[in-house]
Formats: sequence, C-alpha cells, structure tokens
Amino acid sequence: MNSYRMGLVVGIAIYVVLFVVILIVSRKFKKDGEHYDERQNLARGKGYKLSFMTILLLNFFYSFFVYGLTKDFLSPQLAVIAIGFIGIAVYTIYCIFTDAYLAVGQKPWRWTLLILFVIAGNTYAAIRGSERGLIINGFATGASLNILIAITFSLILVAVIIKYFIDKKGADNEES
Repeated sequence: MNSYRMGLVVGIAIYVVLFVVILIVSRKFKKDGEHYDERQNLARGKGYKLSFMTILLLNFFYSFFVYGLTKDFLSPQLAVIAIGFIGIAVYTIYCIFTDAYLAVGQKPWRWTLLILFVIAGNTYAAIRGSERGLIINGFATGASLNILIAITFSLILVAVIIKYFIDKKGADNEES
C-alpha cells in the first residue's frame, strides 16, 4: 500500500473514531428534557415549506431571467449552490424567529459557539486557501464555497443576536 492510500485510510479511521466518540459523549450528556414541542414542529414544517418555495422560485428566476446575463462571469454551479444556501438561511432564520430553532430546554450558547466556529474556519480557509478567485475555468472554487458558508452562517448569527435582543426586550417589558 502506497503512502497516499495509507494516509487516506488513517485519515478516514481517525474521522470515524472521532465521530463515534462525539456520538457517545453527546448521548451520555444529552438532557432528557430537550425536545421539540408540537408548535415548534409545525413552525419547522412551515419553515421547510417556505425554504423549498424560495429555492424553487429562485432556481426558476435564475434559469429563465438571470443565466443569460451572468453566464460569462458567474458559474452556473456557484449560482445553484448559492441558491441552496439561501434556502438554508431562509429556513434557519424563520425557525429562529418563530422559536423553533432550539429544542425545549436547550441552551443557545452551544449553537452560537458552533456558528462562530464555522464562520471563523470558513473565513480563514477562504483567505488562506491556495485558490484565488471565485471561479476557475468556469467552476466554483473552494474559496467561493467557503465564502458562501461564512456569509450564510453570519446571517444566521445576526438573526440569533437580533432574536436574543427581541426576547430580552420582551422580558424587560413583562417585568415592568
């Protein structure tokens, strides 16, 4: 077995072991009180529907009206992936503002830290990556995908912060 295949096998084994360890630890420390109630499940279903319709309409709009104008400087691959990320952002932001993002009894700090980690990691990868530019030979680069992920998660983080202040203001108004 050459060194490339050995490195590949060892890398996959490390990821599998890490995945199993994280799964075991998360199940051990999972609180029994964390679940989605009926109202949250209904809101999440409406979020899925809204997200699907957004993706469908944006793909229709892009393919019929925008593709011809942008085919010289925007990769169709990147446009379709960006539309998918827009759908993810629509779903997540809808769930955040309808209190369906976190399970009942779940603390938001873990998700906020994860969002910050994803933003930082993808921003670093986009800046320090070896590929320059968003499109090379008509295909999206890794840097463009990192930028899309960082922007999507930044929007989600802004929504979490806005929702936090809305909830805090509502709690302050109830106390007075």
